Amino acid sequence: MLWLCLHFPRLPAEALGLRDPFDVVTEQRGASRWLITAGPNVAAGMPLGTALSLQPLLRPQPRHARAERAALLGLAYRLYHYGSPVHLEIRQFAESGRVPQALLWVEIAASLRLFGGYDALRERLCAELAEAGQQVQLAVAPTRAAAALLAGLGDAMPIRGPDALERRLAGLPVTALPWPGAELEALHGVGLRRLGELRALPRAAFARRFGAGRLLELDRLYGQAAEPAEAIMPPPRFHRRFELAGEIEQVEPLLFPLRRLAYELQAWLRARDVTLREVRLEALHAQRRRTRFTLRFLDAHRDGARILGGLQERLAREPLPAAVRALELQATELADACAVQADLFARSDGQGEWTAAVERIAARLGAPAVWTPAPQADHRPERAWRSSDGAGEAVTPRQRPLWLLQRPLPLPAMPAPPAAIERIESGWWDGDDQRRDYGVTEWQGQRAWVFRTPDGRWFLHGLWG
Repeated sequence: MLWLCLHFPRLPAEALGLRDPFDVVTEQRGASRWLITAGPNVAAGMPLGTALSLQPLLRPQPRHARAERAALLGLAYRLYHYGSPVHLEIRQFAESGRVPQALLWVEIAASLRLFGGYDALRERLCAELAEAGQQVQLAVAPTRAAAALLAGLGDAMPIRGPDALERRLAGLPVTALPWPGAELEALHGVGLRRLGELRALPRAAFARRFGAGRLLELDRLYGQAAEPAEAIMPPPRFHRRFELAGEIEQVEPLLFPLRRLAYELQAWLRARDVTLREVRLEALHAQRRRTRFTLRFLDAHRDGARILGGLQERLAREPLPAAVRALELQATELADACAVQADLFARSDGQGEWTAAVERIAARLGAPAVWTPAPQADHRPERAWRSSDGAGEAVTPRQRPLWLLQRPLPLPAMPAPPAAIERIESGWWDGDDQRRDYGVTEWQGQRAWVFRTPDGRWFLHGLWG
């Protein structure tokens, strides 16, 4: 197996939508409060008082553990595109001053050939995460424990086999182990500085001194013991809440969390292999008030840019009534994925761009301003379609123009003999009886759709563009 581990050192800040480097997140235990994300000239793990004395411009924010896990789950859905299984963990430490670790693993051995090798996979993944505003440290190793250890150290050199793993781990400091500080100090006290020295100790003596559990962790690190873990499976429903660091009154600052939510939904849709028809956004205000926006798409898709664009236009059209404390995004209607046959030369017919443009217009002007014509099982041209937001009835396709005159125009002179005569005799049951002979002819330099009544008069009814 080959595990790719992703370590997100700024996830506590990213989970709250904090992008300014002076916005730092703190952890508190008792009277102790320290940084768990770094800032300008201050490091993670530094006491808050010391950090503020070195950098008075820092804006400390308390940690939100639930938002971190939700953000890490959203990132886990992205990894299903690169391999499986996927695991996650937020490592907590009991000592004051220790920084938690947000970790994701994905098994990539079976995916390397698909992506053209590890370098191509890493480049694509890093570009995707950078576009999403995520800072990440990557590492690859045959075991999850080793990959996490190297990712925490920022060592991106991949390790492919057990021999290379043994050599690389031998020179690492024992302080890189995610063990309590007291145990690491005990190792230093007996002169153990490197993992190679720790590995060379008699197993029985090590187990008596530090416990069988630590010996098992070392075996897992070197791939000599199983690493049981529960794989992450995308839930059957998408309902994501984004907690904001403070109240926001303008739409512009909401675009960053909206973008995060939209692309998390895109990743979830791809992981579940489904498409989206309708989505609902809720803005949460003070006193438990909510503002709801529902966005329906013309066709089912899983494009994060279309989701974001529609939500952005909707918020621009309907201003928020109050400051926003949190956002919730929910996929309210899904559809099965439908694979479309690609063109041999990868040409695009523009269908995706067209539907996205219509959706933006509907979001900006309102749903009543845009409607969809749906065919109806009626031969009379004026009744052969209706305004609809869904699918029409199944009808036999006929050659008819889309541009119909509101009222047929009497022709002053007999046009050239029309081609492709179509006779319509219908409507006797509802009082709108029509008996017409339709045909196609040229009229004033345009292709026209004309008909003749039983009394021999001719009328212009439609034009082709």
